[in-house]
Amino acid sequence: MPIGDPPPASPEPPASPPRPNAFSRSRYHFTTGLPAGEAARVRDDEGNVVLTYRSFASVIGIVAALVAGIVIVAGIAGTLFLVAEGRPFAAIGAVVLCIFFTGLIAMLVPATSVTLYEGSAPALTISQRSRFSFPAATHAIATPDGRTLALVRKSVFSRLGRNRWRIVSASDGRTTGYALEESLGRALVRKVMGKFNRNLETNLALQYLGHPAGWIVRRPEGDGRADILDLSAATPAIDRRVAVGVATLVLGSEP
Repeated sequence: MPIGDPPPASPEPPASPPRPNAFSRSRYHFTTGLPAGEAARVRDDEGNVVLTYRSFASVIGIVAALVAGIVIVAGIAGTLFLVAEGRPFAAIGAVVLCIFFTGLIAMLVPATSVTLYEGSAPALTISQRSRFSFPAATHAIATPDGRTLALVRKSVFSRLGRNRWRIVSASDGRTTGYALEESLGRALVRKVMGKFNRNLETNLALQYLGHPAGWIVRRPEGDGRADILDLSAATPAIDRRVAVGVATLVLGSEP
């Protein structure tokens, strides 16, 4: 090499592949059954943590819905009895008391608010828009900058049959999809025995814009895994951030 020539440049190291976005996966494995406030992790099929959030599972909403249902049934029965007895003013008083105590029970249920993180950065927020969770609760799924992607609504009365979470457009209030338990029979069995035997749990079918969009799997699969959001057969129309938000509500709201 001639004197004074610069040394040959060392080859540049190969560029590392870009890190996949947390919402680019097809399957998400949720950690459930944690006490409120503990860190819950969402993993992909390889076991990598893609999202984290603070567990918000609580029995308060379930107990409140049960007690409110008892109050309503007792109020209706009492009102009908008083009307039959020819005591209209007492019947009106029974209705007022029923409404008052039902509202009071609803006020005691804390509003849901949870943030999902990708690493240390916020990736998605889920917050309760409705003041009360009775008779129905509305949650907003939004980006960290506050842009609402969709609203998710659920009536407390759906607990009496098939649980149904309704996905609503944030712009025009139009229903765009559902997360619905697979059958009424399985839903009723789950309410009685599902907490004692995971094989009696129900899965929820995701539908979006009239097309199948995936499954929220609560019943253990052949490999024993459960609590999975499976979007492998999803149509391109669904925003996976919305699907993850719905799955977080479904799998994270019950202890």
